[in-house]
Amino acid sequence: MPSVFCAVAALIVTAGSQAAPPPASTSHDAPRGLHRWIDFQSGTIETRYRHIESSAGETTANQIQHKQAFKGALKLDAAGHYTLQSSLGTGNSFTGSWDATGAGTGQPAWDFRVRRLFVQAVPISGFELSAGSFDALRGEGSEITTLDNDAYLEGYRVSIKRPSRLRVDEVAVTLAYLGDLNEPNVFTRLDRMSDHNYSQILVAKRRTLAARGAAGVTGNGPGRDEIAISFDWTALEGVDTLRQAVRLASHALTLVDGVRFEHYWRISGDKAYGFAIVADRALTQRLTAAGGFSHTDRNFPPLNGDRYGRGKRLLAEMRLALRPDLTLGVFYTNGFANDFPVAGNRRLDVVMAYNVLKALQQAHLW
Repeated sequence: MPSVFCAVAALIVTAGSQAAPPPASTSHDAPRGLHRWIDFQSGTIETRYRHIESSAGETTANQIQHKQAFKGALKLDAAGHYTLQSSLGTGNSFTGSWDATGAGTGQPAWDFRVRRLFVQAVPISGFELSAGSFDALRGEGSEITTLDNDAYLEGYRVSIKRPSRLRVDEVAVTLAYLGDLNEPNVFTRLDRMSDHNYSQILVAKRRTLAARGAAGVTGNGPGRDEIAISFDWTALEGVDTLRQAVRLASHALTLVDGVRFEHYWRISGDKAYGFAIVADRALTQRLTAAGGFSHTDRNFPPLNGDRYGRGKRLLAEMRLALRPDLTLGVFYTNGFANDFPVAGNRRLDVVMAYNVLKALQQAHLW
């Protein structure tokens, strides 16, 4: 597998070397102050009530939790071509970024750690090299059939985003280690850089079809008609899985604004397949709704989103923007017709999320 990685990297370097480097920043548009050094990418403070019931009818969680998550980068050069990327947040596991408040089940906790840390180099436009502990690439798929949004890997990644040359928007190769599921602290996991049990090759393509409706129109409102497709091959501990996902947003979809279909097929080991289909619609300028159906097999590794787990299930979600920086969300899922035990068979989440970055931007502090 390392030989495949080297071959793809050589192809990327060859394609990228034919392009001129991006223009250097000029003095009048160079970032100043903290912006010269810090790229603050996202920051949220959240609280949620969750109730989980197993397929045996047992309540396994009935509690209020809290979460803090921040993502940013230290820029080693003014243009940001060479950075140290970091993600900090709460949670004590590979699939968990929430801590208990002590209200309801669970003891109060605050497990705030550096969860991901990696160096990223963009020596020429559209060519990225990453090394360290980073997130998983999901393409157009979601955490329903891929890895949890809180997942972390330790390893190396090369990515090319040169659609004019490759006819696809992105080709990425990852060689990494996936494990230490109960140790989110990155500094105790970086010794895994020399280990390898996870490989992925991902290809993604997006295409704009047409302009969409005028601003202010509800339902199929502002934006673009777009179709996006991704395909990846992933090997974990010698088990190969193929994944495909397609997302369509179009005014031609009269009842919804967009729909996503994702599918996986485990082609070695315990062979099986699964899929999910989810549609969404903007009901007003502030209120959006989504719903769908998912099916993952009984031996699906417990590494996907903990809100979904395994089995057949219906799911629904609504989000209300109370303010530009404050959102109320409600999520509900219910499993059915599963012939095996499901720990999170029925689940309700009510989440209040405060967007720190947006608040700072609105106050002109960042």
